[in-house]
Amino acid sequence: MKKILSFTVGLMLLLFTVQRCSSSLVAVGQIPPERCCFDFLSGKMPRGNIVSINTTDSRCPEPAFLITTVKNKEFCVRQSSSWAQKVYEEGLNSNN
Repeated sequence: MKKILSFTVGLMLLLFTVQRCSSSLVAVGQIPPERCCFDFLSGKMPRGNIVSINTTDSRCPEPAFLITTVKNKEFCVRQSSSWAQKVYEEGLNSNN
């Protein structure tokens, strides 16, 4: 009985270790997005102050626009913001 219990505990520890190692290897293989936004501009920005507007990586937790101003400052705006969507769709996209 003691041998069966020891074998079962040992097998469970081995399986747990294998599972933990394999899940950490998957996490190491994933490349995180380069730029994501976590703080967002709450108001509007004058169009004349915007030099470029780009979307953040699709792997980011929240879809956003990354806006660069004439003073070379960057601001994040939620993609649900109607004024930022309009600016983006009207072609002030630096990828064009």
